[in-house]
Amino acid sequence: PVLTVAWAIESIAFLGGYLEHRRKSPIGIQVLWRGWSNLRDLCQGWLLAQIYT
Repeated sequence: PVLTVAWAIESIAFLGGYLEHRRKSPIGIQVLWRGWSNLRDLCQGWLLAQIYT
């Protein structure tokens, strides 16, 4: 698949709880912020797992 900025934003929104099939509203800043926070936590966990395994 072609990775675009739109794909990245939708992926981060998905991590923030956005479900495209349930809502017809555009992706909001709060959902993006929650998604970004979750992505950051996942990355930190992955890095810790690499260090301690």
